[in-house]
Amino acid sequence: MASAEISKAPVNPDAMMNFAHKVVGDLAAAMNGPLVYMGDRLGIFKMLASSGPLTAAQLADKCNLNERYVREWCAAMTAGEYLKYDPAKGTFTLPAEHAMVLANEDSPVFAMGFAQMIPEHYRLIPRIIHHMQHGGGVPYADYGDDTFIGTERFFSPGYKNFLATQWIAAMPEVLEKLKAGCVAADVGCGRGAALREMARAFPKSQFVGLDNYAPGIDYAAAKARELGLDNLRFELCSSNSLPQGGKFDLIMTCDCVHDMVSPEACARSIFGALKNDGAWFAIEPHIKDRLEENINPIGKAFYSVSMLQCMSCSLAHGGAGYGAGMGEGNMRRIAQLAGFTRFRRLPIENPFNQFFEIRK
Repeated sequence: MASAEISKAPVNPDAMMNFAHKVVGDLAAAMNGPLVYMGDRLGIFKMLASSGPLTAAQLADKCNLNERYVREWCAAMTAGEYLKYDPAKGTFTLPAEHAMVLANEDSPVFAMGFAQMIPEHYRLIPRIIHHMQHGGGVPYADYGDDTFIGTERFFSPGYKNFLATQWIAAMPEVLEKLKAGCVAADVGCGRGAALREMARAFPKSQFVGLDNYAPGIDYAAAKARELGLDNLRFELCSSNSLPQGGKFDLIMTCDCVHDMVSPEACARSIFGALKNDGAWFAIEPHIKDRLEENINPIGKAFYSVSMLQCMSCSLAHGGAGYGAGMGEGNMRRIAQLAGFTRFRRLPIENPFNQFFEIRK
């Protein structure tokens, strides 16, 4: 790779050092990420949440792990301000507030699903570099269980805590139809987490999950059977070829339109699948339309995961490659191109997502 001549522009020493500290902090977080993954996957955070203060030796014994590794892990987690350390007693504690983020799977702020994706995305860095140089992308099927299960774990707390009670409730007409009994679909349903909550909340309605990734559909169907959700089924189906003829009262897309090869084709397919008085409920990342409005941790997270997954999966098939930064403007545009005439951003405050009600 040819080297470029470095600019001889004057350097502000204070600005230089401030930025150097920021970069070192970011790189430290990147190196710390795998340890967060280990704490989640090995059950260390959950053990600390349930046991109270423990020494590294006690924690290692309870988790059946090597003490020297646990001691180093605890040091890194303490330096990163995940754990509290008592030097007099040599014990480590996971504060209750931190446990809500790191250990409680039902908490609305549980974030370990995101952490679960880290090793997989790191593994694919050489391929992403290749595609940066030559075009194309990494198809969804080339990711693995850490991505699929991690995605489910990341979004599930929102579905459990808010989907039926707050997000759907922001559309009163839709809410009443679901209570009375209607037909609804989740397009790009993944492993079925959203529909499990919907099927439980609205037992009089019928739900179908549609996705083109067979292993996810197989898991979702088996889970529905296990839970005895007789009003929920799953089918292998492309988002571009939904059953037409106006069958559905409600179609949901939960954080997936921006990943698709052709969001425009998906929107046209949804238009044909909806009843004339039906609604498309779309959840998308909380990214503004202009880059300058996304210079914050949320923007940083979504643009980064988009580079490593969302955008690349679409480009792998010659797709639009919108990525997680798709934004409200693009959602409105693809809805209008498909024939929808009513587009409303719902008044729901959420740091990670924005919500749209779209109608004919």
